[in-house]
Amino acid sequence: MAPGKVPNPKYRELEELLRRLRRDADVIERALDRPVRRMASRHVWVSGSGGAAVAFERELIDQRRRLRSAVRALIVSVEEALRRTPREVSELEAALGG
Repeated sequence: MAPGKVPNPKYRELEELLRRLRRDADVIERALDRPVRRMASRHVWVSGSGGAAVAFERELIDQRRRLRSAVRALIVSVEEALRRTPREVSELEAALGG
């Protein structure tokens, strides 16, 4: 550690956030897989071509795609913030939250 420097609490918070996001990303990304499969099975809700069930299934598939994209974008954003954040800061900066 450089003289007069202390660990940056913001850096540690970002590291922990990134660790948790990476740990939970797979579960989050798969959260809508089962409902999508159930809708596709046609055992849950059936409607004619272009009916409400078909529209709902399309929306559910789109929501799943957007959820996966959002999780990945969040991880990238935290990684970028971590790269921009110094590991060490002055004691004053640390007291102010990094």
